[in-house]
Amino acid sequence: MPWFEPLAAFFFYDMGMLEDLVHLSTRISLLAKHAQTLDAERLFLQARLAKVERERDDLAAKLAGQGEQTKALSAEVSACQAEIEGLRVQSHEKQAALQGSLDLFKQEHTTMQAQLISRSQEVSALRQATESARDRIDSVLERLPGVLIEDIE
Repeated sequence: MPWFEPLAAFFFYDMGMLEDLVHLSTRISLLAKHAQTLDAERLFLQARLAKVERERDDLAAKLAGQGEQTKALSAEVSACQAEIEGLRVQSHEKQAALQGSLDLFKQEHTTMQAQLISRSQEVSALRQATESARDRIDSVLERLPGVLIEDIE
């Protein structure tokens, strides 16, 4: 066996090991780069998650505020509806009272109209009676001796 064969075997043995180490180094380097990429991506996703959580919290607060505002408006609407109903009842009561007064005034008007017609008829009858009495008095006076009709008037 030549003297260099053990050396060559060692050299080739070390070359294979060296290639394995280079290959391992390359893989470790790739893994480190991948770990750095994943770490950067993790930081980006954490920042994005924090932003989304802030937006969610803002929206939740806004929603809660709108819920309170909705409750307040609903209570105000209910109060207004109750007030409207109360005013409607008052309006109906006043309308009924006014209708009763109107009916009473109509009845009084009708009664007064009937009384006016009756009084008018009585006045007309009294005028006729007065005219008739005047005519009789004038005829009696004309028959009296020595009285002039011109003196009476």
